[in-house]
Amino acid sequence: MTRITLHVQGIEQEFEIDRQFDTLHIDNQELKVDCRVIDQDGGSFVLAWTTSDGRNRHLHVAGAALGDRRQLWVDGRTFTYRRVAPRAIERDLAGSLSSSIPAIVTEVLVTAGTAVATGDKLLLLESMKMIIPIQAPFDGVVTAIHCAIGESVQAGIPLLEISEAAKT
Repeated sequence: MTRITLHVQGIEQEFEIDRQFDTLHIDNQELKVDCRVIDQDGGSFVLAWTTSDGRNRHLHVAGAALGDRRQLWVDGRTFTYRRVAPRAIERDLAGSLSSSIPAIVTEVLVTAGTAVATGDKLLLLESMKMIIPIQAPFDGVVTAIHCAIGESVQAGIPLLEISEAAKT
């Protein structure tokens, strides 16, 4: 699950986004919606969902990373956001990182000993023609890698380990 703070018309709104296969579960205090990713091309994608009154909706989204900030272009409007730091309880559980679905390892972007920052991409997986990044949940150092390019991996099996960076 990813937590972001989105700035909408000068107001900060916190969202939790959980992607499972081609479905995005989006939740904040005012909105809960399940969208399907119906088209994806690089950094852009199209989301589809059905409104409470039964209408089918489509949303065209593209994005870019700008340092530690992100920008989204949604149907012609620009939004900026940043990731919210993982909760303390998530940090305690995050030493081993795994896939949430069966996938194939397409890229290993780090080696043991690599220092990483929150949100850095560590591995890329492919499942059902979708690329799934495994990202660092906190600042730390990669301590072990348990997979290789081309390997088929199952959900929940540790792919790599990361230790949290010492606080200064």
